[in-house]
Formats: sequence, structure tokens, C-alpha cells
Amino acid sequence: MSSSTVTQSTDLVVYLIDDDPTVLHSQTELLRAAGLTVDAYRSAESFLSVITQRTAGCVITDLKLAGMSGLDLQRELVASHSPLPLIVVSGYADVQTAVQLMENGAVTLLQKPYDAQELLSAVHRALDQFQYDRDRDAEIRSIQKRLNSLTLGEMSVLELLVKGRPNKAISTQLEISMRTVDRRRSIVLEKMQVASAPELARLVTIVETARDPH
Repeated sequence: MSSSTVTQSTDLVVYLIDDDPTVLHSQTELLRAAGLTVDAYRSAESFLSVITQRTAGCVITDLKLAGMSGLDLQRELVASHSPLPLIVVSGYADVQTAVQLMENGAVTLLQKPYDAQELLSAVHRALDQFQYDRDRDAEIRSIQKRLNSLTLGEMSVLELLVKGRPNKAISTQLEISMRTVDRRRSIVLEKMQVASAPELARLVTIVETARDPH
């Protein structure tokens, strides 16, 4: 995903965490000059005390902080299923720590000194990731709501439609009339807000993939 493919919402915030007030100020000014909304914190603990599952944006944290470290913060975010992508900056990170950060889903680890464009590029990737995930989650909830509106009879027809079964085969397998198949098929497509069985199969695949990404 690149910033050219995802339109970032105006409600997204860059949450900046650094215990050095000089660095915190300079990074805040840099990001705001790029048109980004910034919320700055002196510690990971103070940041964690205010965020919720509805907090939108991304996080930039120094790896070494007074108190909870950047790695500890990442563990807390992962444990709480936070949707916020994480960017970590560090003057020095050993290989083991770097591997842990990336395996736990960090967008990137920026080694100091890094230039402004590196940071801004990482931020836009992180915000794109957040926006993409949020849009995807909204789509999945919408599809699931439509699926939940189907009756058992309609769901049985849907399951065969997405397998590519023609109406006659559905009629035989479910032991219902062709007229009933036609009626249920029409209702299923209307409720699911699609025009064809292939479109229906795409929606079902989206939900099934979300349930079992592997």
C-alpha cells in the first residue's frame, strides 16, 4: 500500500512518544509542517492511559524510554489488539530486538540519525495501513450483517450458489422446487446487494478469509 492508493482520513493522528523534550518538539514541528495532526507524550505509560480501541492513526516511539520501552509498548499494543501501526526509532537496536519488533508487526525501525523524508514516508505508510485495515473491517462488518439477515433456507441456497451450482442442481440437492430456488436466489442477491453469484462468492470469501487468514 502506498499513500497514492489510499485516501487518508482527516481524523488520523500521529501519536509521538519520546522522553527527550527537544526531540519531541522537533519531531512534532516536522510532522505538523507536513500537514499531520500530532499528539505528543513523554512516556509510553501516559500514552497508554488515554488510548482506546477507537483511537485512530499511528504511533512513533523511541525504543529506549524512561520507564516502559518501545518494545514493551509494542507488546502492550499487540496484547490489547490495538489497530495502531507502530514506527520505532532508535540510536541503537541489537539484532534480536530488531527482529522482535518486525515480527510483532512494526511498520519499520528507523535508525538514528534518519532524515525527515524517511520519517514522513514511514508515517504515510503507517497511516495508509491503518486506513486500509479500518476500511476492510468496516466492509467485513457490513457483509456479515447482510449474511445475518438471511433465513436458513436462503443461506442453504447461498452456500450452493457460491460453489457454482446451477439452479437445477440446487433444486435437486435441497429437494425444493425450481420456483423456490429462483425466489430464494433472488432474495439472497438482493439482501447481499450483489447482481450475480460470482460477486456473492467474493463477499463470502472476504468474510471467510477474515475468520481464518491462514
